[in-house]
Amino acid sequence: MSDNTKKAPLKAVCIGECMVELSPAGDGLFRQAFAGDSYNTATYLARQFAPDVEVSYLTALGTSGLSLQMIDHFKAEGIGVDSIRKLDGKNPGLYRIENDASGERFFDYWRGQSAAREMFAGQSVAELVEELGAFDAIYLSGISLAILDESQRSNLMQALKQLVAEESCLVAYDPNHRPALWSSPAAARAVSETMAGIASLCLVGLEDDAAIMEETSDAEAVASRWQAWGAREVVVKDGGANCLIRQGEATLTIAPQAALSPVDTTGAGDSFAAGYVGARLTGKDPAEAAALAHRIAGQVIMHPGAVIARDLWQTID
Repeated sequence: MSDNTKKAPLKAVCIGECMVELSPAGDGLFRQAFAGDSYNTATYLARQFAPDVEVSYLTALGTSGLSLQMIDHFKAEGIGVDSIRKLDGKNPGLYRIENDASGERFFDYWRGQSAAREMFAGQSVAELVEELGAFDAIYLSGISLAILDESQRSNLMQALKQLVAEESCLVAYDPNHRPALWSSPAAARAVSETMAGIASLCLVGLEDDAAIMEETSDAEAVASRWQAWGAREVVVKDGGANCLIRQGEATLTIAPQAALSPVDTTGAGDSFAAGYVGARLTGKDPAEAAALAHRIAGQVIMHPGAVIARDLWQTID
C-alpha cells in the first residue's frame, strides 16, 4: 500500500530588522519600499523553497502606519508574521538612498530608535529557547545582533547555543558587517567569534571578514580562522567569484555557473544565503547548496534592487 501521507513543511525563521527604504524616483521624488539583509534572505527563502519550507520573520514593529504596511508586505511575500512583536509608540527604521553622478549609492539612516532594537526586551533565555525551538532553521546576521543591547544579544546567543547543542535546529549566521552599528571592529569580532562556536553553519564574505579583522585574508585563511573559532561548516563568499566551503578536513571550491555583468549587486549575499541555507535545510549537500545559491544570486544581480520584483523572479529547478 502506498503512503499518501503529506509531509509537513519545514519551518524557518529569519531574525533581524526590515526598514523603510526611500530610493530616488526622479524629479526630487522618492519611491518607498521595504528592505533589510535578513528580510531579503527571508523573501528569497520563501520564493525558492515554498511550500516545502514555511518561512517566518522575527522582528519588532509598531502598531500603526508603516508598521502595518510592512506586515501586509510580508504576508504578500508568503512570509509568516506571527513572530513579529508589536510595540505601542514604536516605528520601523528608515533609510534613504542617493546616487552621485557616477551612479554610486550613498545611504542616510534613521534607525537609532527603531522597534527592532527591542525585539527581545524582557525575554529570558528559557523563553527564547521555547519560542525559537518551534523552527527547524534559524537565520541571523551580524546586523541582527548589532542592533540589540548587550542583555538581549547575550540571551539570544545563549538560546541559540542551547538549541544547537540539543540538535533542535539548524542555525545559520552571516557576520554581514556594518561598522556604524558597532562600537569597534573588536566588538564585532568578539560576537562573530562567539557565533562561530554556536552556529551550525557560517556564511562569511571576504570583505566582511577583512573589516572585522582589520586585515585582508584569502578564503583559505578565513575558513581556517572561523574553524579555529569553532565553526562546523564555513562558506567563504567572494562576491561573484568562487565560494569556498570547509567542513572538518574537507574543502570544496564551487564556481558560479557563468560569469555575469551585474545590473545591481545589492542583495547578492542575502540571496546566496537563502539558497544555501534552504538547500542545506532540505537535505542538499554543501556542493549542491552552493551551486543553487550561486544561481539564485546570479538571478538577483541581473535586476535592480535587493529584492527583485515578484513578476521577475523565477524559481530555480
